[in-house]
Amino acid sequence: MDTIRKIKIDIIEGRYKAISAYKIPKDPDNWYNCPNCNLKPLVWEFDNGRSTACGCGENLYHHFSIKADSIMDIFRRDWDFSKYDSDQLRGNWNNWVGLEIDRQVKCGEILVSSE
Repeated sequence: MDTIRKIKIDIIEGRYKAISAYKIPKDPDNWYNCPNCNLKPLVWEFDNGRSTACGCGENLYHHFSIKADSIMDIFRRDWDFSKYDSDQLRGNWNNWVGLEIDRQVKCGEILVSSE
């Protein structure tokens, strides 16, 4: 079964803890599965940042998330749009998945800054 179809089935079956603003990433095969729930993350890119959601958490509004800087975060910090990494969220997610840490994730978020 292809990746996008599997993600859509998981969404329909209610496995994700995410509001409808979270979408399937453009390149889901390049995202690692969550080590806790074994789902590929959904992503939400908005004015103030970027965020992931998977099946970890209590509900749609209180769930585990990895974050990345928004383009405005980069501009306010460096005054330079060229430092914006459009792939930072995927990198942050895949880095988190690859870490050798205790995987008993509670609801919350992790922000990995580009600084």
